[in-house]
Amino acid sequence: MKQKLVWLFIGIWLLGGCAVHTGPTPKGWSYSQQSELLEILKTDKYASLCALKPLYEQYEKTKNPVLLNKLLVGYVQNLANSCIDLGAFRASQRDQVAKKIKTHYEIQLQSAKDSAIMVQLQTGRSIEEILKPYIPSSPQFQRLLTHYHLLRSGGESKALKKVKLNIERTKLMKPKKWDTYVLVNVPEYKFRLFEHGSKKMAFNVIVGKRAWQTPIFTSTLKYIVLNPAWNVPDNIARAELIPRLVRNPNYLKRKNMVVRRDYNIASENIDPKSVNWKRYLTKEWKKKNLPYKIIERSSSRNALGTVKFMFPNRFSVYMHDTQSKSLFKRKKRAYSHGCIRLSEPQKLLKHVSDVYTSNGYASVQKRSHTKKTNYVNLKEQIPVNIVYFTAYVDEGGTLHFFDDVYGFDKSQKLRGAL
Repeated sequence: MKQKLVWLFIGIWLLGGCAVHTGPTPKGWSYSQQSELLEILKTDKYASLCALKPLYEQYEKTKNPVLLNKLLVGYVQNLANSCIDLGAFRASQRDQVAKKIKTHYEIQLQSAKDSAIMVQLQTGRSIEEILKPYIPSSPQFQRLLTHYHLLRSGGESKALKKVKLNIERTKLMKPKKWDTYVLVNVPEYKFRLFEHGSKKMAFNVIVGKRAWQTPIFTSTLKYIVLNPAWNVPDNIARAELIPRLVRNPNYLKRKNMVVRRDYNIASENIDPKSVNWKRYLTKEWKKKNLPYKIIERSSSRNALGTVKFMFPNRFSVYMHDTQSKSLFKRKKRAYSHGCIRLSEPQKLLKHVSDVYTSNGYASVQKRSHTKKTNYVNLKEQIPVNIVYFTAYVDEGGTLHFFDDVYGFDKSQKLRGAL
């Protein structure tokens, strides 16, 4: 009997020791919830402590239970919407636009209200259950997180900071299922197609130049255009074509280009020499839509090559073939006006035709050989993710670093500690 009492007192002492270490349980919290949160904070399991570190250190010293509410809410919000100073980043983007740099970085924020978080806590949900909806679904989050914890054990470094910043980028991406999708990583100049979670193909791409950036956003691949004409966007027409047309009235003819009132190439022809092009270079027309549209007709010399892959968006960008094949030999490949040039467009066309269209590649080839513009709809649309990872972990678990081609590593500043 005495032996049983001894073991009972030892058990009570051990539990008491844990309670002293954990601190008083705040109102509305269970002991298990408190222990669970503190374990997550201790290891910074989801890399979301950031600017909360001083608050966490204060709790460790004082065991003030009131601080746990702030730590929980803050950790959830950092996980949901990143530790990037978004106000400073948005200001930086506005400055870039003021300098006539074409730039866009999509930010998808999640709702993580204090009251909603605390209600979940008080209804008895575990901390992991509360955090789960906010954990990024991108495969890159978990892969980068693994390297983050390994690097952090060695102290602060440039590599650690770069990995941490790219973890934060996964938190700003639209929550969704990552199963079958296209991934274009701009700093890597790389296209990948994943199907059912596995990489199906990968090849090099050319992206937008520093002043005409490929926008970072998500969309959906819906159809293919064979033997496409190039509908020259107004901004490119103003910046490059109209000045050349003013100097040489025969410029468009030499480039196999025509002028229309809209982008319907079958509409009434407009004689370029009948238009006062100088007028559309004035400040008055700087932000207005041009009343004339320039179109490069489909041909073997067309800038878009033989095929383009369309994922409709407000930026008028898409993936396409190109005549400038030699540029793919270069290490740095930022040369376009925002569109994505593919090094292996026919490889992609064959696969997409066979898997995602009704008639298959043979039928698509026949339509392509007519040399006429043809449209091919996809029976199953494919999510397209144009991303900006300067730290990327491949399917084998190897971590790669890439140059900050658009300067986002500098303009996206982290709040708090690594």
